[in-house]
Amino acid sequence: MLEYYKTVLGKVSFDPILFRKELRKAFRQLAGTERIALRDWLKDSSYI
Repeated sequence: MLEYYKTVLGKVSFDPILFRKELRKAFRQLAGTERIALRDWLKDSSYI
């Protein structure tokens, strides 16, 4: 699921409202270690 949300967030990054909605959905769905990995990916990808 982590890779799926990385793909989705990359595709909706043009719209801040949609990006935030999808990010919240991802954090609800992912397990603890996947949340940390997603957060690190967001920092590395400069989405945050």
